[in-house]
Amino acid sequence: MKNQYSRTPGLLQNDLYAAVMACDAMVKSERSSGSSFFSYLNSEFSSDAALGSNQDDDIIDFIEEDEESLQSKIELHPWKILIADDDSNVHDTTLLALSGVKIHGRPLEFVHAYSAKEAGTVISKNPDIALVLLDVVMETVDAGLKLVSVIRNEMGLTNLRIVLRTGQPGYAPEQQVSEAFAIDGYTTKSKLTRSLLISVLNDTLKIDSENSELPN
Repeated sequence: MKNQYSRTPGLLQNDLYAAVMACDAMVKSERSSGSSFFSYLNSEFSSDAALGSNQDDDIIDFIEEDEESLQSKIELHPWKILIADDDSNVHDTTLLALSGVKIHGRPLEFVHAYSAKEAGTVISKNPDIALVLLDVVMETVDAGLKLVSVIRNEMGLTNLRIVLRTGQPGYAPEQQVSEAFAIDGYTTKSKLTRSLLISVLNDTLKIDSENSELPN
């Protein structure tokens, strides 16, 4: 009677039979002793699991970095400032003086109006304006003051910062204006240096930077 392994070419029957029996014995021995073969498989599985854990950590780190990057972008969101003045030179010199300046770590963005009427329209279309640098004398000698009343009373923008700038203080004396109108600052153009302008912005926007309910 032929052994079942005699069909395999290239091996003697007895040798093949002995090899098969040896393999069976090794498998039984490995199983009974909790041996290296299964330990190897277990270690491979553990290694893969650990690798997966590291990959998850990498993903979490990546998400955290994205959140930090987003937070940085939010913190650098610019202050939007309206320059309202009928003199184009005032617009130009203001931009020149504040070029590259940051207030409380945030850059500045400017919008422009050349009359009180235009300024009112710009404000209504830009609710994120944080501060208005407002000329007093434009269409009329008190156009800026009338706009203050419109902003506070008709528009109801009590938190919008307003700094009056006038080239003719006789039409709007500081003490009288400060008492009668809800403004946040007052300067005369003849005395307004670059450093003073930056100081005014720092002081005026400080409240905004500490109060999330205020504009911007």
